[in-house]
Amino acid sequence: MKHLILLLLLGTGFSSYAQKSDKEPVNVPAAVTKSFQQQFPKATGVKWKLKDNQYKAEFEKHDVWYDATGKLVKQKEDVKDADLPAAVKQAVQQQFAGYTIHDVDKHTAGSTVTYKVELKKKPEERNVTFSADGKVIKNELDKKDKKDKKDKKDGAQ
Repeated sequence: MKHLILLLLLGTGFSSYAQKSDKEPVNVPAAVTKSFQQQFPKATGVKWKLKDNQYKAEFEKHDVWYDATGKLVKQKEDVKDADLPAAVKQAVQQQFAGYTIHDVDKHTAGSTVTYKVELKKKPEERNVTFSADGKVIKNELDKKDKKDKKDKKDGAQ
């Protein structure tokens, strides 16, 4: 009986520790908070995370990263495919005929703007990153599709 009680206490302790570490509040520096409030005064439901010495604020359809001095390092926002630059739309039509646009994220780092576009054409999905002038920067087959193709290949042997 003593062992059972001990095991229950240990189990509860580990469970509590795991939950606490996942939801531990981030101590956001005043400079970061001030910059964020100036740049996004109407933001609601903001969740902060700290990773690699950058403070990430997640809210609405945005993610923004700040350094400890409050300088905006980069940002990502969900945009509608209708809001893509004409050059990117044209590149999709010419280089990815038959694919449909599923999701678009606009990434800004300094003065560089890129668009990560999720393209679908059954049975595959691609994640393609374009420069604002429509040049392909990165073209990746979705990881899930790679695994599915490998599983089918392994099953055929």
